[in-house]
Formats: sequence, C-alpha cells, structure tokens
Amino acid sequence: MVRTKVFVGNLSFKTREAELSQEFSAVAKVVGVNIITRGPRSLGYGFVEMDSEEDAHKAVKAMDKKEIDGRSINVEVAKDRVEGEKKPKAPRAPKVKKEGEAEGEASPAAAGTATTTEGAARGGAKRGGRGGATTTRGARGGARGGAKPRAPKAAPKEGEAETGASPAPRAPRVKKERTPRDDSTRTPSQTVLFVANIPFAFTDETFAKLFTDAGFKLKKAHVVVKKNAKSKGFGFVEFETHEDQQKALAQFEKHKVEDRPLNVKVALEEPPVAEGTVATTTATTAPAASSPAPAAASPKPATPTTPKA
Repeated sequence: MVRTKVFVGNLSFKTREAELSQEFSAVAKVVGVNIITRGPRSLGYGFVEMDSEEDAHKAVKAMDKKEIDGRSINVEVAKDRVEGEKKPKAPRAPKVKKEGEAEGEASPAAAGTATTTEGAARGGAKRGGRGGATTTRGARGGARGGAKPRAPKAAPKEGEAETGASPAPRAPRVKKERTPRDDSTRTPSQTVLFVANIPFAFTDETFAKLFTDAGFKLKKAHVVVKKNAKSKGFGFVEFETHEDQQKALAQFEKHKVEDRPLNVKVALEEPPVAEGTVATTTATTAPAASSPAPAAASPKPATPTTPKA
C-alpha cells in the first residue's frame, strides 16, 4: 500500500488539524494532517495523508463539498510535485581587447569621442561606451561634445595676491572699561529717595501711589525706563520735606511689594554748577529725578543720582 495525500481547500480559519483529522477518519484511515499556516494563522488549506491510494479516493468522494465550520471544503488527490532541473547558464565569453585599445577605454571607432580630466565620477566609463567617450578617472560623467580639460591655474606671480585667498582675520574687539564714578563730590539729597527692586509692571502713577497710600505728600515719582520704554526696576521719589523723606526711608526700607523686598536709600546729588561755567555731564546708571525750577538769580540745584552701594 502506498500512502497518498489529498489536498483540502476552502477551509475555515477556525478549523484545526485535530478536527480535520476527526472528519476524515470517519471515512478512511488517516496517517497525518497538515494545515498550512503563516505564523499562527491558517491560510485556509492543507493536506491529509491517507493510508492508501484507495483510501484517498474514498476520502475525495465522501468529503468533497462537505461543510466544516460553516464552509464547503474542496477535496482532491494531491499531485506529486516534480521539480524541473534548472539549466546552468552558459559562461560569458571573455572580452577580447582590440589592438591599440587601452584597458577600460571604449572603441575609438565610435562617434562622439570626449576627453576628460583625471577623476571620472560614477557612471563616466559606462557612458563612454555608448557614445564612444574616452574617459579617465575623476570627472563626473565625462565632458560632453568633445570639451577640452581645463588647464590648471597658474601660480600667482611674486608680489601678486592669490585669487580667492581667505581674508585676514579680524582683530579681537577690545572691551572698554568704564571709569568708576567719583562720589566724593556728591552729597546726600534732603528730599529724594532712590528705590530699587520695584516690580517691572510699575508706572510712574503706581509707583507714586505706593507712597501716597501711606500718607506721604510727593512732588514727583519717576520710574527709570530703557530705550524700549520697559522699566529698569528702580526709580526716584521726591518728597515735600526732609522729614517725610526720613519717615519714608524708615518705613519702606524693609517693605515688600509683590514678594519683592524694596531697596531704599537716600539719593546722591551732584554739586551745583557755578553761574557762568559749563557743566560737565557724567553718565550715571539711572537718570536724575527732576527738581522744581529755582528762581533765575539762584544757582542750579543739585541733581539726585543713584547712590553708591
């Protein structure tokens, strides 16, 4: 007896080998079952090996078009697969080099020869075979239309600047040091306070309101700003009397605004400029607070500046 396989197609993906073996065993003797899968999933067909060729034909007759797991299966005797022998490819004949032809060069008889400089890029030699181009290594694809190679640039003559030479490096920028301000000539103001670490959202109005709400009378409150009109975080307050200045200094010295401790100090003033002389302006870290205009006969009042820490 010769064992014979039958092909079973149109299987349900739920059908398992044990179930398929049980169905065919009811008809004839089953030797083995193999459902073809891809990974864990069934491909919907397989083979059932029967004990004899007679059993195989009996299974085909009984099981073909039978419904298993809701699908009508197809059953037929499996055909033996005959593998045809592949004919070996004939070896290529070696390329014969013609007389007078350099290795790696195309035939000079082809039309459209082009000579290129050393360094042909990828594909240059292959393209040369189509149009008869004669190439050497290094140029990309070869020159078209018989273009001649570029001559190398001549070395610059003595005293002549080389073309394309990199410019001379720039000298490093020297950072200027600021001259320290001389505070020996300045005197403490009698009415102006310097207030630092104020909120950046403060304007002149909200800055003044901080002191007026505490019962002080002010002449002016000024928040120092940058060129873009944003606050620098400090300013000057001018009071009516020296007494108010001292009271405000004591009251706001450790005061907090929006969780920011204020830094309050007495502002320093520049000495008054004698009448008839030209005043020398010194740059300060903060603009001076303005004072009321004095009488024409009186000298210019001192200008408050940022106190030295």
